[in-house]
Amino acid sequence: MTYKPGAYRTRFVQRDPLRTRMQRGDTLVGSFVFLPSPSIIEILAEAGLDFFLLDLEHSPKNWETVENMVRAADIYGLPVIVRVPENTPQAILQALEVGAAGVAVPFIETADDVQRATRAARYAPEGERGTCTQTRAARHGAFRKAYVEYADAQNREIAVIGLIENQRGVSNIDAILAVPNGLDAVLLGRADLASDLGKPGQSGDPVVVDAVDVVLEAIRRAAANHPTGRSACAAMAIYGPSDVARWKERGCSIFMAPSESSMLYEAASAWRAGVVQAAEATQKPERS
Repeated sequence: MTYKPGAYRTRFVQRDPLRTRMQRGDTLVGSFVFLPSPSIIEILAEAGLDFFLLDLEHSPKNWETVENMVRAADIYGLPVIVRVPENTPQAILQALEVGAAGVAVPFIETADDVQRATRAARYAPEGERGTCTQTRAARHGAFRKAYVEYADAQNREIAVIGLIENQRGVSNIDAILAVPNGLDAVLLGRADLASDLGKPGQSGDPVVVDAVDVVLEAIRRAAANHPTGRSACAAMAIYGPSDVARWKERGCSIFMAPSESSMLYEAASAWRAGVVQAAEATQKPERS
């Protein structure tokens, strides 16, 4: 990367909303983010990722930290999705009010679960999202006089991702996808799904892969029957580039690193191994 004076201040790039890109079927590359640091967002943004999924289900972050991580992404014009800890209006509202571009909702099992999540994420008349003109998402009151336009834009642009993480969700996938104005993407939670199927830690087991294929086939079928040819898109956490072809052939368009910490661990491990190997291969100079 070539350095230019003032470049940091001009990192923002105008992009289409993440929801629009999902609906268009764009290939998107992102990462789960577990570590509570805005600097992590800046590093991943510089690496060229398309979006970030902040985890609040398995890792600790207070809302001030989440807001600052969203703010760091905003510098680059990049969207943040927040994986909320539970499918409740309050959890979803808090994520959106700090300026997140959407939410990822765990353990979607039924059509009712989808309706509960989407109602919480959208303003009336499409939903029941709480109204406040003083939040960061509403620019701390700057949008108060244009709140109708702001709410309409939020309803168009906020993305709702549903995680399918157990057999019940797999069994009900057709009904889940049939909810009007429902999920924008389905994220396969293969680790939890494997545990629910009696295969903990074995996300590559044929039983788990078959269940994933049921969901992916349902997504393809729903898209084929949709008036626009687009339904919810499919997202998958992958462990490296070698996984891409296999899942893209099955219809996935969103690919995510399992976590930024796993990328850090793997890079640090590879760096250390390379240094040790080089050091062992180099003879010490003989003492005179």
